[in-house]
Amino acid sequence: MLLSTAAASCTAQELTMYLMEVPPLTINTAERKGVVGDIVLEAMRRAGYQTKLLVVPSNRALAAVANPASRNTLIIPLARVEAREDKYTWIAPILKVNRAFFSLDKTVKSFGEARAAFKVIGAARGTAGVHILRANGFADGQIYELNQDQTPQKMLLNRRIDAWYGPVAEGKAWVKTSDIDNRVQVSAPLGPTYNYLACSKSCDAELVSRLGGALKSMEKDGTSKSIQKKYGDIE
Repeated sequence: MLLSTAAASCTAQELTMYLMEVPPLTINTAERKGVVGDIVLEAMRRAGYQTKLLVVPSNRALAAVANPASRNTLIIPLARVEAREDKYTWIAPILKVNRAFFSLDKTVKSFGEARAAFKVIGAARGTAGVHILRANGFADGQIYELNQDQTPQKMLLNRRIDAWYGPVAEGKAWVKTSDIDNRVQVSAPLGPTYNYLACSKSCDAELVSRLGGALKSMEKDGTSKSIQKKYGDIE
């Protein structure tokens, strides 16, 4: 799906930015793009850029921006993990993201407990959650990568997975809208990351500087906090 956000100046350079839908960090509605989306779009406007916004499945977005042929192509919200470090240009952190295990049966306090307690753990395909699980000793056969049409709540109800691992805010959002809200057990936060505005490996230094500067000014003048408050508690 292709959307456009016009900047104040009609002569401003247009940049392509991929938005991966990770509610409530990023959403795809006409008026709101989630806390990270709204913050970054305002930074783009302040830096004098127009935005061509692409909303596609996460795997496609990640591959497109990591493609060596890509230049000055942006992506949000990208969790900074070791497996991705050399594939992207990291412009600036936007928000800290806590993750946890969601299960119908039990809670855990560590990755070690989770490895022993859950035989099959769901995590969104291609996300930082998959990288974090692997980095903490989970076997590939223990990790079930969910496609976008495989919702965690349905997988849990059907006992296709023993737990879902992902952002706390995202998990709480789907719990509220499901019929299993009273049954879901949420474990202690494990595996936090900072989600960034990132760019393709080939990214102009001026672009990085202008966008990074705009984001810093928004932190300083309170704009980022103001946008975050509109979305409530996302920890």
